Amino acid sequence: MATSSTGETLNLGVVVGFDGSPHSQNALRWAARAATRRNTPLTVTSAYLFPYSDYLHSVAPGPDDDVSRRIADGMLAEARQLLEDDGHQGEVDYLAIIGDATAGLVSVSADAELLVVGRRGLGRFWGRILGSVAAALPAYAHCPTVVVHSPEDVERRAGDYPEVPDPARDTRDICVGVDSSTHARHAAIAAAHEAKRLGVGLEVVHAQPPFIGTSNVWYLQQHEDLEQQTTQNTLEFLTEEIELLKEQVPGVEMKPTVMRSAPAEAMIESSERSQLTVLGTRGRGGFTSLLLGSVSRTTLAHARGTVMVVPMVEN
Repeated sequence: MATSSTGETLNLGVVVGFDGSPHSQNALRWAARAATRRNTPLTVTSAYLFPYSDYLHSVAPGPDDDVSRRIADGMLAEARQLLEDDGHQGEVDYLAIIGDATAGLVSVSADAELLVVGRRGLGRFWGRILGSVAAALPAYAHCPTVVVHSPEDVERRAGDYPEVPDPARDTRDICVGVDSSTHARHAAIAAAHEAKRLGVGLEVVHAQPPFIGTSNVWYLQQHEDLEQQTTQNTLEFLTEEIELLKEQVPGVEMKPTVMRSAPAEAMIESSERSQLTVLGTRGRGGFTSLLLGSVSRTTLAHARGTVMVVPMVEN
């Protein structure tokens, strides 16, 4: 838990991890806009275990901790300059974390409304689709985690991508994946609140996997209306979920979507047309002991847009 010098608990608001990489710069700008929408402070953090050689020429020799602190402070100064250049007017705090970035961000997330990171940082494994910090945080953070998509992701990955609007003027809907799990409903409420802040609609998506296998094909041939009936039942389920959601978060236009694909494929496809894709940490899969479900993990790794993962928290 974060405390001030007087021992008081801090409200960190929207927390963003910053390491100077292009991905973290995009995350910083996304977090600044989110803090403004929420009317809450923005806390910029920088964490280091050891000094990077690129910065050794600018710091005096000294103990490793002292050098690391100087590097972290230098990163925070860079973040401050970026925010000033962008004209950010909100309250901003700067927090240097000496130690593991993931552990440090998980710790401060206990006092945050939202945790924001880029898809990758300055780690050495540039071939990875998802950086180690971005991959680990959604499983352990105490608040929703946003992994911000960057134009750089398009350059490093194959496939055709739609043109992404300027995030500051993005009017696309938010998408949330739902099933009948409590995790999904919790995520849907968070998604609806975010849509209301942005003044956009909410697309509520449920994946209906296609029938696979010889026996299922035969069954479908004998019952031609089964697929149509299943889709209708799913739409009725989504309509009921939306009505409950509107009671929780009124004033948001919501629409149901049934996608004939596996859940992870449905969410990855949805991320192409949404400015934010929202998921719970787990759905109705059988491995309930896992901190992060397979759908959330796969979507984070392959999404073509920004993703928010919402944990289950008490109360």
